[in-house]
Amino acid sequence: MKHKVVANTLTYAEFCAGIGGFRLGIDMSDHDSQCIYKNEINDKCEDTYMLNFNERFDSKDIFNIDSSELPYFDMLCAGFPCQAFSLAGKQQGFFDERGRVYLKIAKIIEDVLPPIVFLENVPNLIRHDNGNTINQIVTHLEDQNYKVYYDVLDSANFGIPQSRPRMYLVAFQKEIFANISFSFPKGSKRKTTIREILAYGDNSIPISKKWNEYIDLYSEKKALSDLSFDPPKTRKALERKSPNCDLSDCILQIRSSGIRAYSLDGQFPTFAVSNSGGGAMIPVLTKERRHISVQEIKRLMGFPDSFFFNTARTDSIKQLANAVCPPVINAIFNQIVTAITA
Repeated sequence: MKHKVVANTLTYAEFCAGIGGFRLGIDMSDHDSQCIYKNEINDKCEDTYMLNFNERFDSKDIFNIDSSELPYFDMLCAGFPCQAFSLAGKQQGFFDERGRVYLKIAKIIEDVLPPIVFLENVPNLIRHDNGNTINQIVTHLEDQNYKVYYDVLDSANFGIPQSRPRMYLVAFQKEIFANISFSFPKGSKRKTTIREILAYGDNSIPISKKWNEYIDLYSEKKALSDLSFDPPKTRKALERKSPNCDLSDCILQIRSSGIRAYSLDGQFPTFAVSNSGGGAMIPVLTKERRHISVQEIKRLMGFPDSFFFNTARTDSIKQLANAVCPPVINAIFNQIVTAITA
């Protein structure tokens, strides 16, 4: 007999919810679903979540959750903290406080045994600790009688003008889905470009006088000796320039290691904003001499224009930079539905 997730509304819980990227992606599907539990520790994320979903988080600190008090849900979703597994971090894994969040999620899975598990993290999770980390995750799920699938998908294949590879894991309880067959979506061959999502003339985040000089330097309108200031070593020249990049009409990515220039007719690399960088780390459009806007960053992340923020601009951008891409979540969720209804 089929489990109720097939015939009725699929209920799900979102842990480490952020601003609701999983929820947006799942709710885009034609299949009936309902988010019945959400967890996230960040108060500013809760303000954004409340504004868009008219609901507050059911819990904040995941380590304080008592599994026995959780409502029943068909699917557990979690985009758990990636810093402990990322190449950009110290890669302390489960020895990092943020990495231990997954261990709590694993305990919740063990306690409640949701029929479906749906996780997201950085692709380096697969390589972390010579593969031991992903093997530990998969082995634990298999010990709980799950059939496990995982793969790396790039958001650029799902209508988003950003190359953002992420590891996705989907697992099914074998007792409920004995003959399950699942495959990850392939996405589309046609890729959206940065140029297609720009809101031309949006000068809501102007650049500084210093940044105007940087643009003149990188587009070779000024020599280094012509600048009114002495730039740091990492900004004296471009660190990298993408093929066919018109420096007078491109996007600049600001990184601690240097400045990189990308063509508007390609895809942006993984969007990230340093916690210490603030507004100065927001990418720059050279032709319009401005930072890209919150609206453009929403589009860069696959969020709809109708998604709103009432937090400070820098906080809004950091929230987007830490989010999952809803169109990718939607495509995977549709494959989950196909698998459980086959």
